[in-house]
Amino acid sequence: MELERINNLWKFLSIKNNLKLDCSKDKEVAYQLTKGNLVLKHIFNPQLLQQSKLLIGDKNFQEKFCQHAYVSSKKRFGFKEKPASLTSQKIFFPKELLLKYRKFDLEICKDYQGHIQVSIGPFFPKNIYEILNQVNPIARTFWVKNFFAEGIRN
Repeated sequence: MELERINNLWKFLSIKNNLKLDCSKDKEVAYQLTKGNLVLKHIFNPQLLQQSKLLIGDKNFQEKFCQHAYVSSKKRFGFKEKPASLTSQKIFFPKELLLKYRKFDLEICKDYQGHIQVSIGPFFPKNIYEILNQVNPIARTFWVKNFFAEGIRN
């Protein structure tokens, strides 16, 4: 049931925004939308939704050449926290973003060419508003544009 609902959400958003939806299933299910230079991926295991991730990043981001990285993990009862990033360098994004995403594990990477990728997880949306409320603020912060049209809300 969860898989069908998530599939319908991504199809609806791709149709309303006139974007091509790429769907693949191997060990994990992956949905991918591309809008200009930005790529949005939702990757999850249908049996374990707690391991799902939402990735937003530049199309040309090179993960192997990550220059700056920031990791912030959600506090969970009974689990040890992931080690926090050493932020001896200047943080390259607004701190307001950290406050908004305290309910997710947040990872922000910047490669040598200045391309950025943001990962949040666990991410399993129940409606389109949960997707819009997470994706658009990140896209506005880093790329100064909304990924999805705001007219969908009405």
